[in-house]
Amino acid sequence: MGRSLEEAPFVDPLDPTVRADPEPVFAALRRESAVARTPVGASVIHREEVQALLLDPRLVSAIPLLASVQGVSEGPMAEMLGATVIAVDGPDHARLRRLVARSFTPPAADRHRPAMRRLVDQLVDEFAASGRCEFVAEFADHYPVQVICEVLGVAQEDHHLFARWGDSLTYMLSLELGAHLAEVEKASAGLSEYVDELVADRATNPREDLVTSLVQASEGGDRLSPIELRAMIGALLFAGYDTTRNQLGQALVTFCNHPDQWALLAERPELAPAAVNEVMRLAGAVAGVPRVSTEELEVAGWTVPAGTVLFLSAASANRDERFVDDPLTFDITADRPPHFTFGGGAHHCLGMSLARAEMEEALRVLPARMRNVRIDGEPIWRLGTGITGPTELNLRFDPS
Repeated sequence: MGRSLEEAPFVDPLDPTVRADPEPVFAALRRESAVARTPVGASVIHREEVQALLLDPRLVSAIPLLASVQGVSEGPMAEMLGATVIAVDGPDHARLRRLVARSFTPPAADRHRPAMRRLVDQLVDEFAASGRCEFVAEFADHYPVQVICEVLGVAQEDHHLFARWGDSLTYMLSLELGAHLAEVEKASAGLSEYVDELVADRATNPREDLVTSLVQASEGGDRLSPIELRAMIGALLFAGYDTTRNQLGQALVTFCNHPDQWALLAERPELAPAAVNEVMRLAGAVAGVPRVSTEELEVAGWTVPAGTVLFLSAASANRDERFVDDPLTFDITADRPPHFTFGGGAHHCLGMSLARAEMEEALRVLPARMRNVRIDGEPIWRLGTGITGPTELNLRFDPS
């Protein structure tokens, strides 16, 4: 029998002092324990335990529980959330992924790389000559949503609708859901209505787009139900827009703090894949994943009761000094172990290949067109939604 979690060191990740500079806090905790007690359960912070628990079938998604305690336990939005691939487990989860897996392979993502490059250049063309931009409003708010809309097959004149819905739906998977419930419900209803019309059109007028692929996806006569289609496209909008937008912002802040790496990437754009990995390791927009234990288990000598909310900290695992040399050094040429920012196990990010391609194409182009980039004024950060990134990032660079 392991030690009780009541004896574990305590940390409140939402404490303003921890938020302001979490790394020293978690580095000290890692020296003391693999597990830390939190106000809602526990956080797993050692790399080997995070890696093992991401694969452990005794842990299930915490999303339905977190939504329920914030007042979302019935109605259309609860039904859609409960049907998303990130919220279901076991055979239902395996079935959903099996049906859509072919749409999310690396080759499927690679087909969109030329369009991604065109979008990057078009957006940079708007501000390159001025030598300054507000990166979030002028680039990050537009690029990912335009990519995901193009992939889905959404008409260009409707991209602004998906951006607006995406801004609201980001609260669905956070502890801020209760405070934004009406806004999220409105966005969920608008997206559901649009998707139903889109699906009906593709059923009779198939095209070369992802919605058509999802509509046609089948295995042994099994297909996605209407609510599963809505949920899948809603999850893609959330993951393909909001997380990528924030990760791009994190990337620019990180490179501004390491100008030698930006200059290196401008000269060697083939390092873009490694640059994406290093940014996501050191400055991941998603800090980790919440899970719930379905039975009592032991984690590194600590007894975790059934029903405990466990936060598997990718951010801490990615910086675990016992496995990562010089973990606080940002080096896009370093040989690093794989990061966990895309999650792992059965719930690893379904759209990982598409997100990687988006960021890689952006980081192949931006360094050469925004040379000598630096931050112009203090960035404004978004906190509390489970995804962290700048909401305002003013930059200066050499005009081109």
